[in-house]
Amino acid sequence: MTIDVVVFLQDLQNGFLDFFFGFISFLGEEYVYILIFGIIYYTYDKKMGEFMAITLGFSATVNTLIKNIVGAPRPFQKYPDLVENLRPETSLGNSFPSGHTQNFSTVLFSEAFFSKKKAMFYVSSILVIFMMLSRMYLGVHFLEDVVVAAILGIGIAYFAYQVFNKLYDDTIKLHKLYIILIIAIFPFMFFIDGEDFFKSYGLLIGFVVGIIIEKKYINFNMDVLFWQKVLRVVFGLIVMVGIQQGFKVLFGVFAEDGTTLMNILNMVRYFLIAFVGFGLYPFLFKKFKF
Repeated sequence: MTIDVVVFLQDLQNGFLDFFFGFISFLGEEYVYILIFGIIYYTYDKKMGEFMAITLGFSATVNTLIKNIVGAPRPFQKYPDLVENLRPETSLGNSFPSGHTQNFSTVLFSEAFFSKKKAMFYVSSILVIFMMLSRMYLGVHFLEDVVVAAILGIGIAYFAYQVFNKLYDDTIKLHKLYIILIIAIFPFMFFIDGEDFFKSYGLLIGFVVGIIIEKKYINFNMDVLFWQKVLRVVFGLIVMVGIQQGFKVLFGVFAEDGTTLMNILNMVRYFLIAFVGFGLYPFLFKKFKF
């Protein structure tokens, strides 16, 4: 039984492994992705940033759909006498498949497929394995959760790259595909009540709308000085985290967690994070020349 793997890993508990696997798990959380996308999209390679963002938004939405449909309990819920939850703040939803592992795999292998660098494939593989181990060590996922999640993340990254690379020069077709994805997922809003689904779907819509607007009306470039790139990232982090936390507090005044209204508001909040980050914020690059 795969619970034996979780129990075995938890039997290794010590201060160092608690810190190490806690840190690895943190690498799969949204603040890290905000930083990664800010650096890549604002300062390094806009095309890569667009591809990675759309792919993550789609992968995260697929992950939450599967989670809500399957409805599998987590190890610490199913075996409370055997498993301790060492990271409760990142284990609020269902178990299968692991969101941390799938999203982490998607981001790392999206960059690997895009860059075509062998070193990136090796580093990505090692880090994904560490993420899989960390989620089991922390008691929040079974072996099958992380294995399937890694396969899904890598598979989505691969197929997304094939499509993106083929259609990138045909902007109209590519943007139509983005919109078709959004429309295809829309009906699930009436059947899924998981908070993470609405966040992921809002993020995907925000990425799509933001990227379309940026490409049509802004079209910023990377031809700026290093200190200007630093400003882009620093101010971008402030704006994105400000939206993430500010609207969380604001919406909390109007709705309670777990309600349909809060799910919709969370979708709006994550839409704004992606839309502002990829669509509106880059307008300031031209406006204030940085």
